Amino acid sequence: MKRIAVSIAVLSLCVTLLAYPTPEGSLTNDVQAIVSAQFGTQFVLSQAFPILTGDFNGDGVEDIAVVVTSHGALQTDSSRFRVIDPSSEYFGIGDPKITAQFASQYPGGSRYLLIIHGLGKDGWRAKEPKERFLLINVNFDRISVGHIARKKKAMDDIDLEETGVLTSFLYWNGHRYKWQPGATQM
Repeated sequence: MKRIAVSIAVLSLCVTLLAYPTPEGSLTNDVQAIVSAQFGTQFVLSQAFPILTGDFNGDGVEDIAVVVTSHGALQTDSSRFRVIDPSSEYFGIGDPKITAQFASQYPGGSRYLLIIHGLGKDGWRAKEPKERFLLINVNFDRISVGHIARKKKAMDDIDLEETGVLTSFLYWNGHRYKWQPGATQM
């Protein structure tokens, strides 16, 4: 009789644990909902890359950066967000209306980096965040949060690695995101 009671208790515990989503799954679902609300339903969160949070613009409020793919054509004119191409801008061709037409080097199609600058205590989860960016033509196999000191102020940046090719990082210069190749710090 004790065996049956223990078995039922263990089975109940397993069913209960399976009924609740994991924190990572819950965060992924929350982030996908925010991406859809802030950028549009054509953007789908990539499961192959981490969700990055940090203070990317140095205002003391948490921001988020996520890698996404897109169903359909990319709209470079949007009232919802700013489209920028920091790596092409570094080489002198920074107009996203032109560079958005470049073919993707990735087999699954283009992937983009979405960044939300948070506002207030809700940070990047705010209904109306401070700013939203869609970064195009940024090449990487790995992505992580790094740190940079600008004007004696510590800020987070986004470290990019193209395996066997290049390491670089993205940083906020006060007006837009800039791409710095061949280094992990300035």
